[in-house]
Amino acid sequence: MIANAAGPVVGIIDATVIGRLGNPLLLAGIGLGAVIYAIFYWGFGFLRMSTAGLAAQADGAGDQGAVQAHLARAVPLGLAIGLLILALQIPLMLAAFTIFPGEPGVETAARTYISVRLWGLPATLGGIALMGWFIGIGRPRRALYMQIVLNVINAVLSVFFVLKLDMGVAGVAAGSAMAEVCGLIMGLYMARREIIARGGLRKSALTKAALLDRTALSKLGVTNSNIFIRTMCLTTGFSFFGWQAANQGADFLASNHILLQFINMVALVLDSFAHVAEAAVGSAYGAKSKARFTRAVKLTSEFAIIAALLCSVIIFIGGPALIDLMTTDAGVRAAAKTYLPWCALTPLLGVAAFQLDGIFIGVTHTAAMRNAGIAALVIYIAAHFALYPIFGPHGIWMAFLVYYIARAVTLGAAYPKILTAINT
Repeated sequence: MIANAAGPVVGIIDATVIGRLGNPLLLAGIGLGAVIYAIFYWGFGFLRMSTAGLAAQADGAGDQGAVQAHLARAVPLGLAIGLLILALQIPLMLAAFTIFPGEPGVETAARTYISVRLWGLPATLGGIALMGWFIGIGRPRRALYMQIVLNVINAVLSVFFVLKLDMGVAGVAAGSAMAEVCGLIMGLYMARREIIARGGLRKSALTKAALLDRTALSKLGVTNSNIFIRTMCLTTGFSFFGWQAANQGADFLASNHILLQFINMVALVLDSFAHVAEAAVGSAYGAKSKARFTRAVKLTSEFAIIAALLCSVIIFIGGPALIDLMTTDAGVRAAAKTYLPWCALTPLLGVAAFQLDGIFIGVTHTAAMRNAGIAALVIYIAAHFALYPIFGPHGIWMAFLVYYIARAVTLGAAYPKILTAINT
């Protein structure tokens, strides 16, 4: 849970450092830039998800060679994708700002933020693949160490670049990019230690024949493609939410960015239970043990529901103070507090979707995730156009909550098929 909760600290630090400058255009620019950057970041979330599920199943089956091979495929793939996006950043940013236009000052800040932050994207994508591997083999402590290194360095560099060197938006982006590189280096060091602890490197698993094994690559390709489609649907949903926020003006967009930091923090806290489910149900699935599978689902879900309730209470009660801490602008503060109650509902309404994601990732039933992702996105957009004309900006948040419910319902409909697969 601590490792997951530490994930969005990068965004919180960026928002807080810029928010304390008292310029809502810069904070809104960070918000818009974060929405666009999230497309690159979360769009390739399959690197973590597929690696976690496949590594968990290999670990459950006792195949350490396959465990290492999954790592050797995933991290270089993340680095390569990041480098490709970095090389294509000019046309990609042109397309992004065509879809997500902002006020001149907001767009300028967003362009600066993204162009600098992208230099850390290869390390970011390699790092999330590595974190997926740690989660899959049941070593979340190592993922926590990665996050600690990343966040401490990011906090120090962001404050130094902005408050001491007066680099503004470029400073927080540079601090984040450099921190991602340091986090990846720390992760690779710990992966080496983990491999040694498990009996050393399996050279046979790293041969050309093993890494290019047709069956393994076919499974990886199908798994990644399904999760990619599902993740792009999810990213499109969150981007649509950000797009609608941008249409409401700088104050609403800036306040929305602050509330999204709360949502990101809560999502990753609740995802910690889903990540445990990924490892536990994946291992049980690999070992063909229905009893272990059922126990893992039951325990992680019970604790997740309790945590969701606590998160909702904390956001509702402590949210106003946190908002005041993160920004000094009166208009942004007022807007954020107006929509805070909707934000406080997201843990309770989203916990089922997070848990089901973890279960389906662990057993790599990714076709069901793909189909549910498409259906939930259609439901969300339809809900937005039904609610926004009636309720205005509140309708934006109401439809967003409908999205969480739709994600859970569409995935839940496919859950019985997992139980059937274990019995066969």
